[in-house]
Amino acid sequence: MRTDSSHGNAVILMYHRIADDGTELCVSPAEFRAHLAVLREEGCRVLPLQELTQALARGDAPPRSVAITLDDGYLDALTEAAPLLREFEYPATFFIITATLDGPAEFWWETLQRVFDHPALPAELDAELAGTQAPLPLDTPEQRRAAFDTVRRPFYAWTPQQRRERIAALLAWSGLTAADGTGPVRAMTPEELRHLDAMPGMELGAHTENHLLLPAHALPIKEQELLLCRQRLEALLGREVRSLSYPYGAFDEESVRAAQRAGFAAAVTTGNQPASAHSHPLVLPRCAVQAGDDLRARLRELFAAAPQAHHYDRSFA
Repeated sequence: MRTDSSHGNAVILMYHRIADDGTELCVSPAEFRAHLAVLREEGCRVLPLQELTQALARGDAPPRSVAITLDDGYLDALTEAAPLLREFEYPATFFIITATLDGPAEFWWETLQRVFDHPALPAELDAELAGTQAPLPLDTPEQRRAAFDTVRRPFYAWTPQQRRERIAALLAWSGLTAADGTGPVRAMTPEELRHLDAMPGMELGAHTENHLLLPAHALPIKEQELLLCRQRLEALLGREVRSLSYPYGAFDEESVRAAQRAGFAAAVTTGNQPASAHSHPLVLPRCAVQAGDDLRARLRELFAAAPQAHHYDRSFA
């Protein structure tokens, strides 16, 4: 008889992309199917996020409870993840960035990756565009990766306008153009989002309007990011939206209180910890899953861990 669930822990899994691209955000469809099979083999009870949140609050979550979540709203959530989830009859929550509803969208971090992957870049990136005191060399793959990391770093705390201006400048410098929305690495369209939400067991949740680092912004911006995202999704789907994922897993007390005022009943962060009856429903920790992870071992470890109380002081670093 298993005893690893005696603490009443639950595990909320966090994925991003289900694709064969081999990037850090990707788990291949074959590996995702294997993960779903592990959940079945381990006797996990896969629940909708809202149902699990309510059960945790009551203190009666079923042993070995799991919820599955996917962030950002990539097209492969619909084309790859959803069919596999339906094959196993598992529910899931997909967190959507609503700024992408305005047209064919490429997330800013994907645009940056495309720029630095371009084979015909100049030999160096000038200091002004890099935001550094000296130009950044780009001769080797290692130098390109270092330059990519340097350029990416300030984007997290920037406003949408600052991001757009820097992206436009980098595209012009590289000779590339903005994405036209025809490629596979893009956000879902409104029609695709409605299609996904209509599938049995599939729920769409909010991931803010612009995927901002909430603790870096003033309260009015936090409130707008949360409320506007929820309102736009509800208008699109014709139903109430009660689930939220904080971008980058980052939150502060203002963000949590703003989420509560915006009407969210469950909100997830990161942390690689189990959720339990001690978890605040608006600060639910998740376990990030990446390619190559031993999900079976991680589940057993998380179910056996001592439960931890919620906290409001997690900041992005």
